Amino acid sequence: MAAGGLCGMAAGSAAPRPPGAVFRRRQPRSRHSASPQQRSGMQGGAAGSEPPFGPPKRFPVAAVDAILRDVLGSCLREQPYEPARCREMVKDIAEVIKARVKDLMIPRYKIVVVTHIGQLNEQSIQIGSRCLWDPVSDTFSSYVFKNASLFALANVYAVYFE
Repeated sequence: MAAGGLCGMAAGSAAPRPPGAVFRRRQPRSRHSASPQQRSGMQGGAAGSEPPFGPPKRFPVAAVDAILRDVLGSCLREQPYEPARCREMVKDIAEVIKARVKDLMIPRYKIVVVTHIGQLNEQSIQIGSRCLWDPVSDTFSSYVFKNASLFALANVYAVYFE
């Protein structure tokens, strides 16, 4: 790979996960553990003392769609499918997308980027994903790119963190 990396990213900029690393899930907390009277402010505090739930503004899906189109198009437009090269490119593309989405500075959203690159050779592929989230505040953006020899799929999941 060139010294500058793909699409302006420095080569090897992503920190690998340490071998044997264990990631623990947080215990879910209930949004509605208080009684209805406490939530409305009738008991135990002034009305409006609790912070509102949910994001102050929605995640900008249209802006993320434009980022996906731009990054995939600029990085893969003339690129032929080469398995070894695509293996590295998929990581670099995910990092570029994540950095550009983070540059939007949307507070309190956790960003997950998943990318796939495959060869176009008269075959089909089905890619699915499942997430546990709040449909009021969490969202995603997805874009599929194709050229003469390859396809690419990029998904950005935005999960609101309270």
